[in-house]
This record gives sequence, C-alpha cells and structure tokens, in this order.
Amino acid sequence: PRSSGALGFAQYLPQEMSLHSKESILDKMAVTLGGRAAEELFVGKISTGASDDLDKVTKMAYSMVTVYGMNPEVGLLSFTQGQFYKPYSEKTAKLMDREARTMVTQEYERVKELLRAKGDVVRALSEALLAKETL
Repeated sequence: PRSSGALGFAQYLPQEMSLHSKESILDKMAVTLGGRAAEELFVGKISTGASDDLDKVTKMAYSMVTVYGMNPEVGLLSFTQGQFYKPYSEKTAKLMDREARTMVTQEYERVKELLRAKGDVVRALSEALLAKETL
C-alpha cells in the first residue's frame, strides 16, 4: 500500500446470484484469507492489515455452521441469535465454535498451499506492482 488509507485492497466482482453453494462460500473464504496467508509466506510475519478480512471470514464460517445448515456436525439447523435468547445449549455453542474454527483453518491451509504452488507467479506480480503501481 502506498497510501494512508486501507492497507490492502481487494475488489470483488458484483454478485448476481443470491444463492451460494457451500463450495462457493468456502472458495470466498479462501480468497479472503489470501492476503494474510501471503503475508505469512512471503513477508515472513503478519500484521493487523487483514483484520477486516478475518472478521468477514469469521462471519462466513459461523453463518455456514449456525444459519445455513452447511455443517454435518451441527446438522440441518438454523439458529438466529435473539437479543436475550439463545436457542441452543452451551455444548452446542462449543461445537459451533469448534466447527467454525476448523473450517477457517482448513481454508487458510488450502490457500497457503495454493500460494506455495504458485509462489513464482506471486513474486512476479509483486515485482511488477513495485515497478508500476497499477496493473
């Protein structure tokens, strides 16, 4: 980044469909985690730059587990959080936490493996961006 605004910039194509498959949400999670993974792999340390991305990924994972019924351990249930009412037990809450964390970890490892496999392309793009700010 060369400005004092956002540390990174990701522009997503507009979504034309309102229905998303489990696979498309997992892919979106992996893409969103790509900046943090690239920092870890190519810079050797992480910064606070991906905090908004982590917030988005966390919300995606919890929605898959608690709202969309896309987790086999929790099952085909949808829990919407009320202000004063939690319609599930503490044991179920712990299961939801574990499943959301596992999902994020799996996607993070998947995107790191992809970045390792395409490391030469990432480095070439990085060098091109250093030479010319916009590609």
